[in-house]
Amino acid sequence: MRRQTRRRLTQNVSRFYLGLGVFFVIGFLFFGTSSFFFAEEAPVNETPINEAIRLPNGETVTLHASSYDTKTKTMRIRLSLDEAPGNTNDHLFRYVYKARPDSEKEVTSLYERNNQYVLELKDVPNDFDQLAIRIYGVDESQAIESLTPEERESSLLTSLYADRRTIEQANHTSSDETTFTRLFVEDELAETERQVETTQQSVEAQRQQIERLDRDKEELEDELPYLSLDEQVEQENEIFDLVRKRDELTLELEKLEQSVQALEEKHDKLRVRLRELSI
Repeated sequence: MRRQTRRRLTQNVSRFYLGLGVFFVIGFLFFGTSSFFFAEEAPVNETPINEAIRLPNGETVTLHASSYDTKTKTMRIRLSLDEAPGNTNDHLFRYVYKARPDSEKEVTSLYERNNQYVLELKDVPNDFDQLAIRIYGVDESQAIESLTPEERESSLLTSLYADRRTIEQANHTSSDETTFTRLFVEDELAETERQVETTQQSVEAQRQQIERLDRDKEELEDELPYLSLDEQVEQENEIFDLVRKRDELTLELEKLEQSVQALEEKHDKLRVRLRELSI
């Protein structure tokens, strides 16, 4: 009876380990070959919002917003281009999407004022996946189609990217110029508010550093009567260095306070401008 029980236990243990082994083999084969059955997802490729990008010709471009309308199959891009002094080239925009990288399409400019643009890309398929807006710097007398591949490549300033998985969904029914102007003013207002906050933090940090220098100076001066002549000379040199450092920080503090004042004045003007546009 005991022999039969032992034999059953041995068989059960063997089956358990056999099943466990089969499970690991199947798991290894599944995960090891899954790449043949499931396509790897491409990483998101998009240009950061509100980050200035330096171009080869010295200009900077900033992407403020991008959105896609699934009904009209249009994409809208808001950007600003800060031109370099002496630049005589025009900006030309074209776009391509991932499925057809060699087929450039024209871009419509809905708004252009003070180097601020609202661009519209038409006939963008719902499954465009990833898309690139190419910015060319060309002479106004040149046609982009007449350029050689080498000339075309050298005139390409940069490409801005959008990804289908992360782009904002919108309804592109309005093309009112006042609406576009208000959006840019709102962007500038938000950026000015961030600059005011950052500069005020720098002002506070500078004041605290000056206060620490004042405390250190006072402590050193209080110790002077109890030091030898040689120690007094050395301590007075330290006090002189603290005074010099404090003067430098005070000048920097004055400049920062002036920057805060200028930014606050700019902020007030932008708010007035925004109210005017909302009337």
